[in-house]
Amino acid sequence: MIDLATQRLFVWLDRAFILIWLGFLAFVWALVREVQTAPAALAALAPDQAACLDALPQIPRFSTAGQVVFWGGFAVEVAVYAVILFLAHQVIHRCATGRVFVGAMIASLQRIGIIIAVYPLIDLAIMNLSDWAYVLTGDIIAFSGSYALDMPVMGVGLLLVTMAAAMRMAVQMHEDAALTI
Repeated sequence: MIDLATQRLFVWLDRAFILIWLGFLAFVWALVREVQTAPAALAALAPDQAACLDALPQIPRFSTAGQVVFWGGFAVEVAVYAVILFLAHQVIHRCATGRVFVGAMIASLQRIGIIIAVYPLIDLAIMNLSDWAYVLTGDIIAFSGSYALDMPVMGVGLLLVTMAAAMRMAVQMHEDAALTI
């Protein structure tokens, strides 16, 4: 049973999650705005800086196909982070409302871990396929493949999956011990 102080903490965290969601939306909006206003920002720089940065790819100047590829990849990334936030909020909300079901909590922890562990592979594939598509559409000159996996992030995901499995085993052992006479 959760004590009153802990439940109050979870109620506060549940309410604070509204700010996290609003911050997430503001962050996504700021990213979209920065991508869209990059050419105007470059024009405001000193001529030598603008000329140097002008050689970099700029999404608003991409072809329609290139923009579809970019915004599609962007949407996938935003969706992944939104799902992780949703699962974390779901766990906190369950604790705040007193609906603490161990199996559901462990399953949510495992889902978050799997997403975090697998996403660097998906992100690497999206990044390389996007670069290849930009070359095909003529938006960038040469393919510059990336082969760097985000191993620390994958490790955190695997750690969460391992913790979920260990917690599931502990619950099972506790239930078995409770049934033993």
